[in-house]
Amino acid sequence: MRKSDICIIILLGILHICTFSVLQAQETVIGQEMTFDSYLNYVGKQNMEYLANRMNVDISEAEVIASRVLPDPSLDFEGSRETYKVGISWSLELGKRKARTDLAKSQAGFERLAFKQEFQELRAGAAELFIDAILQRELLKVKEDSYYYMLELNRSDSLRYLSGEINENDYRRTKLEAVSLRNEVYDQEAAYRSSLVELNRYMGVSSDTLNVPQGSLDIPERDFTLSALTEIGMSSRIDIAIASKSMDINEKEYRLVRAERRPDIGLSMSYERDWSSIAPQMRYVTAGISIPLSFSSANNGTLKKAHYKMKQTSILKQEVCLRVQSEITHAWYTFEAEKKKVAQYRSGILEEAQKVLDGMVYKYRRGETSILDVLIAQRSYNDVRSGYLEAMKGYASSLIELEKSCGMWDISF
Repeated sequence: MRKSDICIIILLGILHICTFSVLQAQETVIGQEMTFDSYLNYVGKQNMEYLANRMNVDISEAEVIASRVLPDPSLDFEGSRETYKVGISWSLELGKRKARTDLAKSQAGFERLAFKQEFQELRAGAAELFIDAILQRELLKVKEDSYYYMLELNRSDSLRYLSGEINENDYRRTKLEAVSLRNEVYDQEAAYRSSLVELNRYMGVSSDTLNVPQGSLDIPERDFTLSALTEIGMSSRIDIAIASKSMDINEKEYRLVRAERRPDIGLSMSYERDWSSIAPQMRYVTAGISIPLSFSSANNGTLKKAHYKMKQTSILKQEVCLRVQSEITHAWYTFEAEKKKVAQYRSGILEEAQKVLDGMVYKYRRGETSILDVLIAQRSYNDVRSGYLEAMKGYASSLIELEKSCGMWDISF
């Protein structure tokens, strides 16, 4: 046997070992499978940032309780050699406690709305990560299929080279292409694992065991009308509810400012008697009232400030409504464009690319074309398959963005 033949056999063995290594690496990715619904359930219950922000609602509700506090009374005692005096005084607020409590309740309602909006943002972000993990998984399959296909072609070329049907240069080209595709498999496997790590992070679990998403990007086609989506968005978007709640908060702040301009009335009562005998002849019970002279109330700067904030939030609410309409319109246009891309790929482009590749390989094995044409066809077929997956992912992402912009949710993968 010639030395060149021995080298070829050794190279084939190395390729077999590399193939086995790739399969082993792929097996380490497999972990616990999960559906989209169970994944969102984990995210809603265990996402660390979401749980931390959830405390803002509890804090605001505690502020409501704290706002109900009343001024503490004051106990006074005075004594001398002959007499002693015991008195109690208390400050009477005029409407301030109610205004303070109403403001705290409005702020608590604002925090609840903000928390609800945060959940919608978290849900959309989690769904985006889920479909990205599916995309990386499918792209890994594309890379592996391409590698195995080229590996089989290289094995065939090694036999053809030994039999003298092709030259050494063609054989080396398929071998180098197989090595290049194997490296792409390694890179894509790392991207897939990284996407699974992100899923674990959103679920609030460690990366010791990677959770593998179930489902596919091949979701049913959806049809929406822009007018219906705009109507849904104007009634369902939490942004608009938050803007309305901000107006309510500023109105309550205005009322509190007005209440705080009222003076606090001081009430007092005291009892005085003599130390010198058990039954003294001199006793005094006195009561008093004090009314502060609030000259500082003539300065109405804080009142004007609260009034202008009310007008400002009214304008901002109109801006929020316009922004919601704009976001829905942009999301709808993007969704329609992505849907057309998917429809174009489903019109037969994949089948055409497969036929071109098969035809080039057939011609190459008959000696009618060069290996370079085969490699070009192989790359084109991979690009078409990857482009189709990217288009389906783009369609799914646009659907997520569209429903998020409308404040609705009925998505599943």
